[in-house]
Amino acid sequence: MVKERGSFKLETNPPNPSCNIIIREAVEGDLPMAARILTDGFFRDTTNFFTYPIERLNTFLSLNSSYQTFRFSERTGARFAILVACDLTTGGKVVGCCQVDDSLPKGEIDPSPRPYMCNLAVDDDFRRAGIARLLVLQCENIVRDKWEKPTLHLKMMEGNEAAFGLYFGIGYRLESRYVNAKNENVLLLAKSLD
Repeated sequence: MVKERGSFKLETNPPNPSCNIIIREAVEGDLPMAARILTDGFFRDTTNFFTYPIERLNTFLSLNSSYQTFRFSERTGARFAILVACDLTTGGKVVGCCQVDDSLPKGEIDPSPRPYMCNLAVDDDFRRAGIARLLVLQCENIVRDKWEKPTLHLKMMEGNEAAFGLYFGIGYRLESRYVNAKNENVLLLAKSLD
């Protein structure tokens, strides 16, 4: 791991040797690609020709709002990051992303425990190459080394076997389960980073 001033950069090769991946904090120009990856990952099965562009725009606006709110987090003390995975063999194309948040909940109903990781997604063409694992590990590094917190939380939908295998394979454990407003089973997972 290479530590840069104000951020962490993880340079490593995932299990697929044809990729050379760097995990870094997002810059504003990364947000459109991150929005596409998130929309494809989370809304492809629930959108159609007409609703997909709207969902992608909503996802971009949400990412951009978070980015603009926390872009100077170093100065304000807020703890939030949007991370991207970039493939160096394609000129640094963004191929995955996630967010990690330790900001104080403001008006949320039933807020997530902090710090937590959310919105982890990888481009279809780069899945099964260890990129999601690298993103999670970088979130853990930030939470443990930069924010000095002992635990990282995340939520996932029950039935997502790929995510379940990833998280449990690297040490996350089930803390609780609940049914959300859409009548979906949601699992709250946590990992001790000590």
